[in-house]
Amino acid sequence: MLPAPAGDDWVALTPSPLPLGRLSAWPVLPGCGATVVFAGTVRDHSEGRPEVTGLEYEAYAEGALARLRAIAAELRGRWPATGRVVLVHRVGMLSLTDVSVVVAVSAPHRAEAFAAAQFGIDAIKARVPIWKREMWPGGSGWGLDAHPLEGTWEGGGMKVGS
Repeated sequence: MLPAPAGDDWVALTPSPLPLGRLSAWPVLPGCGATVVFAGTVRDHSEGRPEVTGLEYEAYAEGALARLRAIAAELRGRWPATGRVVLVHRVGMLSLTDVSVVVAVSAPHRAEAFAAAQFGIDAIKARVPIWKREMWPGGSGWGLDAHPLEGTWEGGGMKVGS
């Protein structure tokens, strides 16, 4: 089971199935009238690969967690009224329709919640050192949509920008 945090940011990597119900309900707070949840799931195709049967995610755990925490902090800086933030990614082998990533954000109003949630998933895709290997009948290979990570490492931390 993925334990809920003591604070208002739930940042994690886990090899276990993601508890979408818990991750969706946890951000709800009395002072927040909006909660936006994004759940990324494993689909049966990707660009140039029409018969994907599953994925394997690998991560540089220390770096990935540091960048997830930095994204949560930046999100809160951009949308200071944010209530709770969920940035949780699964690692290991996943089957079709498995949930691979959850971003959930609560805020007093929907505009801020939508904007913050979109920022969260976009930043995860662009900045966090997580890689996917796609499987298909007769083979496997690293995702064709890979791109260089944004940001640079300085003294073990992350500096946004390059």
